[in-house]
Amino acid sequence: METLRIALAQINPTVGNLKENREKIINYINQARKSISDIILFPELSLTGYPPEDLLFKEHFILDNLTELKRIVNTTKDITAIIGFVDMDRKANIYNAAAIIHNQKLRHVYHKICLPNYGVFDEKRYFQAGRKISLYSLGKLRFGVNICEDIWQKNGVAEVQAENGAGLIINISASPYHMGKGNLREKMLNVQAKRTGSYICYTNLIGGQDELVFDGQSFIIDPKGSVYVRGKQFEEDLIVADILLKDIVRTRKKRYT
Repeated sequence: METLRIALAQINPTVGNLKENREKIINYINQARKSISDIILFPELSLTGYPPEDLLFKEHFILDNLTELKRIVNTTKDITAIIGFVDMDRKANIYNAAAIIHNQKLRHVYHKICLPNYGVFDEKRYFQAGRKISLYSLGKLRFGVNICEDIWQKNGVAEVQAENGAGLIINISASPYHMGKGNLREKMLNVQAKRTGSYICYTNLIGGQDELVFDGQSFIIDPKGSVYVRGKQFEEDLIVADILLKDIVRTRKKRYT
C-alpha cells in the first residue's frame, strides 16, 4: 500500500434509534468501499447518537447497541472502520468507546480517557474513563485512535501515540457548535499536528439534539498544520482523501530522528 485512502463519514445519527443509525453507518461503509477507501471514520457515539444521556442507565440499551455493532462488523469486508459506540465490561461499567474493525473482525476497542464534565458535557455521570493508549497497524502504517476531548489535552493521548510511532492520528468527535468554534478547533489541531508531527483526521457529527447543534466541518490536517481537506458545514458528507505513506514516513523521520 503506497497510498492511504481515508473516508470521513460526517453523519447525523438519531439519539436512541440504534437500527436507523446502524443502517446509516452500513450505507456509508458501502459508499466508502465503492470509492476504494482503506479506512472509514465515524463520529463519537455515532451508533447511539450524542448525547444519549439517561438512556445509558438502561442495560438493555447498552446491550442492543453492542448487538447492532456486531451486525456492522459483518459488513466490513475489505475495509477498516472506526465507529463510536458504548462499550461495557464484565462489571457493567460503561465506556465512551471507538471500535477498530478490520475485514469483518472487531480488532480492538479504545476507551475515551479524558471525560469532559463542564458546560454542556456530563460524561462522568455515565462513563468510566479509559486507561490504555494503544496503536494500530494497517500495512506499514501505524496510527492512533482517540475520542474528542482526548485530543484537546496538551501532553495528552495524541502526543503519546505520536511518540510511540503513530504517523496518523484519528480523532472521532461530537463537538457542539458555537460562534467561532470551527476556527477554535482548527487552531487547536494546527498546534497538535505540528507538535506531534502527524497527520490528524478529525470527524465530527452534524445535526441537533435538544439545545446542542453539531456543525460537522470534519477535516484532515497535515503535520505542518495546513488543512488537507474539509467537509461541509451543517450537512452530512463523505469526505475522501488520499495520503501518501512516504509523506507520513518522511515527516516522522524529520520530527523524531
